[in-house]
Amino acid sequence: MVIDVTDILLETGASKSIEHSLYLEDISWQGEPLRFMKPLSVSGNLTNNGEMLLLNADVRGVVILQCGSCLESYEHNLDFSFEARLVKPSFHDSTDSFIYEGNEFQVADIVWEFLLLEIPIGRRCQEKCKGLCPKCGINRNKTTCQCINTEENDPDLALDKRLQALKDHFSTQDKEV
Repeated sequence: MVIDVTDILLETGASKSIEHSLYLEDISWQGEPLRFMKPLSVSGNLTNNGEMLLLNADVRGVVILQCGSCLESYEHNLDFSFEARLVKPSFHDSTDSFIYEGNEFQVADIVWEFLLLEIPIGRRCQEKCKGLCPKCGINRNKTTCQCINTEENDPDLALDKRLQALKDHFSTQDKEV
């Protein structure tokens, strides 16, 4: 989506409203897919401050993420605001601003920068996702696993004998003595 700023470049303090649907391509980010079934809604205001253009915008939409525990896809609602400074290449002095040339700029590039900050680090389809069974790989949210994960069958589950006193302390705390 290209925004034409010709009409506000002539006068300091001039502004214009922005309201568009932004279609983003599906990507792979940090090794996991980000998919968009519908366009994002971008609305805001663009103001000429003399040396720079100031874009205040709100973004709403849905992104399809992959759960980090069970690997199922789920919808994550996006609803965030951002403020971006746009400058000509001759005024560019920091990494806190975006460069635009001529009388237009791509708003998608700016939205991508802020959208990636909104993606959760620990992606979970639900707060209490049970994930996949480490033995058989079944999704434990959908089916009860038939694997027997006990200390006798799996030495990795055995308690270190040095921690037995700590286990005994916490297992008796909720019981009446």
